[in-house]
Amino acid sequence: MTNGAKPKRVENVSDKHKCEHLEQSLMDDIRDELVNHTELDRASETFAMLGDQTRLKILYTLSKTGECCVYHLAEILGMGVSAVSHHLRKLRDRRLVKTRRDGLNIYYSVASSEEASGACKIAHSILKL
Repeated sequence: MTNGAKPKRVENVSDKHKCEHLEQSLMDDIRDELVNHTELDRASETFAMLGDQTRLKILYTLSKTGECCVYHLAEILGMGVSAVSHHLRKLRDRRLVKTRRDGLNIYYSVASSEEASGACKIAHSILKL
């Protein structure tokens, strides 16, 4: 839910099942935190972005090379330049990668943010499986 509204409560399960393990106030606090936590939307969007194996491979490659131009990325990934550019655009729009221009060449690198660092850690973890 992105509008901050509380979800409808279909039924209160706790009314039917008296569980002594969790207090109702704790459950209410957690529910409020989850509904009103705007960072969940951002994290969800980032995980959706990382759901594509090409983007994971790009992040992995950039974390290993430091920076790379689209032509070298395309060669490493065995893909066309336009396809790699498409994925780089999505990563750049999400601020997971940044660019540096040197004459006619544009070099890509992992952005300096916690989100980008976390995305690279995920890419490394998955590729190490």
